This record gives sequence, structure tokens and C-alpha cells, in this order.
Amino acid sequence: MTLTQHVRNGWYLGAWSDEIGRTLKQRWITDLPVCFYRLPDQTVTAVEDRCPHRKYPLSLGHLDDDGTLQCDYHGYRFDGQGLCVGVAEQADRPKAALRRFPLVERDGAIWIWPGDPELADESLLPDTSWLTDPNWTHVHGVVPLKARHLLLLENLLDLTHETFLHPSSIGNAAVAATPIDVTVDGDRVGFSRRMIGIEAPPFYEKSCGLTSPVDRWQDGDFYPPGIFVLNIRVAATGTEEPDGFHMKVLYGMTPGRGNETHDFYALGRDYLIDDQELTKFQHEQQLAVMQEDVDALEAQEIMYATDPGGTAESSIKSDLAALRGRRAVAKMLTREQQAGGTRPRASA
Repeated sequence: MTLTQHVRNGWYLGAWSDEIGRTLKQRWITDLPVCFYRLPDQTVTAVEDRCPHRKYPLSLGHLDDDGTLQCDYHGYRFDGQGLCVGVAEQADRPKAALRRFPLVERDGAIWIWPGDPELADESLLPDTSWLTDPNWTHVHGVVPLKARHLLLLENLLDLTHETFLHPSSIGNAAVAATPIDVTVDGDRVGFSRRMIGIEAPPFYEKSCGLTSPVDRWQDGDFYPPGIFVLNIRVAATGTEEPDGFHMKVLYGMTPGRGNETHDFYALGRDYLIDDQELTKFQHEQQLAVMQEDVDALEAQEIMYATDPGGTAESSIKSDLAALRGRRAVAKMLTREQQAGGTRPRASA
């Protein structure tokens, strides 16, 4: 795997809604510095975090009560649309504007399109209504990852690694022993795994109060270039739908600066939604599992980064979804390159 450039014509999770307020927040996304903040009406906005005067980070400036953003290097001031409205102690107004990124704020998540604004299509976003559904509860956050986002993508599309990397929590022999069905719909890649009459992994024993044997389902969907949703069902063997315990996991695999990635996550469930102890346990387990993944992926990153010749890889049947996901991202990047680039346009 040598692909390290970032697709920009696509949706990424830029921030959780509760991260962004009236304080300027910088976050690098697809090698672009982005400054997030809210206007007085609580609308969230995001601009490229470079003042057009001398490229000083706007996130080091300040935000006035009326929503005017000031660069604190030479005093350039910008309104909520990114237009320069003046410079401190100067009568003339420079003809300057900030690049503003298309955003969608929905269900407590802020999605950003770093590429061509005219191509931003909200219908490409997955259904995340469970994040605000009163019949579900969830936890969320973001974990830094010092590895390229494609490694995280393949980690999520090939969950057979649970058998070997997470045996004390969500993994056991049944995961690697059960084949997956893979589907491709345009750029989207999906997989399904049905484990029937298996031993309950420790996490599900404690989370659901189940004893073996159980049926465990995994249905994952990758929305390129950086969104993954996993639907999970666990139930005593022989239990018919809709009965059983249901969980959802959302990952926002957002490239940052260089080969660093923002690993956004949300873990939800539709049972015992008022049980705070269970919520705490599941959140702790989620973070522990993610740390095991982070350790593995950062070790992988070193191996890829120090292998410029690209040693030949070996693949097996369980890699199919991951290889399809890798191919989908590569095709998106090729389309962008053939179209002549994706640099966001400045506000008019």
C-alpha cells in the first residue's frame, strides 16, 4: 500500500458538535489547517486557518461578539461569510476573503467537505439518527492516531483481527473462522458476518448478561473516503429478530496532517439506556480496544514508511472488503487528479 495522498471531494467528520463553540479551534484535515467556530446564531463555520495577508493562523486570533474574526498578527477582520471587512487602524479595506468549507451539522456531528464546494452532496452522508434517537444512548470522542487513515480503514473492514488483537474483550476464534459476504454499491463497500451458536466474547457477556451459545452479527458499511458504520446484533442462539441486543459503532477516519489521523468514534446501544454503569463500562472498553488498534496501526505505519520500495503483500479471503475499500479510495483520488485538483474556493 503506497497511497498516502488524501481525497478531498468527500465528507469527513470534522468535529463533534460539543467540541465547537465561541472559541476558535484549529484542526488539520487532509493536510489543510481548518479553523472551526460558531457565529452568534450558533451556526458553525469553518475556514482555512491561514490569513490571506501573511498566512498567520486565524485560530490564534479572536472572535468578537458580533461574529467578526480578527487575525491578531496585523489586524485583518473577516465577517461570518469570510469576507474582509477591514483592517485595524486602516481606512482602506483590502480585497481579501477566506476559504470556507461546506459543512453539515447533524445529530451532534459536524461533517466537512474539504474539496470542491460545488460537489458537496449531503445525500452521501450515512444515517446517524441513532445518535439523537431517545431509544438509543451513546458515547463519543476522538483519539489521535499517528498512522495513515488507510490503515485504519483496512483495520475496520477486516474485523478478523479481533480474534488476535482483542481476545480479552470483543474477539474470539469464531470471528476469524467465519467468512464474510462483501457487497459493492458504487463507491460504498459493505460486508456481513453471521456467527451462529458461538462462545460469547467477554465484552458481550458483561454488556448483555448473555451466556454461551450466542448468535453474533456484524454488518459494516464504508462510505468513502472516511466514514464507517458497524451494526452489531448479539442474542441467545435461536432468538429471532427484532429481539436481541443491538449496538452501532460510527468511525470517522479523518486524515489530519501528513500521515496522522483523527479517529472519531461513537458507540451506541438500544438496551438499558439509563444504566450509567454500563455506559461507563462500555466506554472504557471502547477506548481500550481502540488503544490496542492504535498501538498496532502505529507499528504498521513505521513499517510502511520505511518500505519505500513496496515489499509485495500477501492477501487472503478475509481481506476482500479491505481491498475493495482501498480500491474505492484510490478510484476517488484518481478522479480528483483527472479533474485537475480540488483546492477549495474562496468566498465571493
